[in-house]
Amino acid sequence: MKSRILKKRQIAAGAAAVALCTAVFLNWYYTKHGVNQPQMPEVTSEVNLGDAQYVNGTNVTTESDYFTAAEVNRSKAHDTAKEYLESIAADENIDSEEKEAAKKKLIDISNEIKTETDIQNLITAKLNCKCLVTLNDSKVEVILPKGVLTDDKLITIKDIVTANSNITSDSITVIELK
Repeated sequence: MKSRILKKRQIAAGAAAVALCTAVFLNWYYTKHGVNQPQMPEVTSEVNLGDAQYVNGTNVTTESDYFTAAEVNRSKAHDTAKEYLESIAADENIDSEEKEAAKKKLIDISNEIKTETDIQNLITAKLNCKCLVTLNDSKVEVILPKGVLTDDKLITIKDIVTANSNITSDSITVIELK
């Protein structure tokens, strides 16, 4: 009977030793080999517990995060539209008029993307701040960080947009983040 109890204790001690060794190894492996570990967001006074989060767990707390996410979303929308129009242009079951319309729309989208990028780069260079420019039909929306917009900068933005597109100043909307 004593040997059975001793054997159970030895098995329990062996299992605990294996678990401890495994934990030590995993800790060493993840810290020494630079394996990507989930990072806790830096806690500052500006972090709100209810802020939206990306899938990778980073908080959207800064204007830079907003602009980055918005540019990614805009790029995805452009890519989706281009893929759809390219599929129409390549489809043999669609008549030639629709194919030509799809090709023309592809050219229009490419021109809009180039115009958006040019305007955005010029505004960023002249105002020395991030911005986001979207072109929708015959309207332009410019989004700026909080506290940047002044009357002089508004005039500069409208001058840049009108000089680089066929859009009139009354079709330009400038928005400042809250």
